[in-house]
Amino acid sequence: MKKTINVIELACELAHTRTLYESFDIIQNEDDMYETHEDGTQYYKENIQDMFNDWYDYYLGEINKCSI
Repeated sequence: MKKTINVIELACELAHTRTLYESFDIIQNEDDMYETHEDGTQYYKENIQDMFNDWYDYYLGEINKCSI
């Protein structure tokens, strides 16, 4: 059975989960990872974004090593 995997989405989900797990020393829950801007959109806080970016790059690289 062949399955199609969205590599970007997978890397994002893995990076988010890892960032959340590793942030519990500085946050109390997942909502603490975000800040809300004037227009109502939510973004990762700067330090959380930096951590996410590092994990995203790591996971994307690892996933791409497996690509055929």
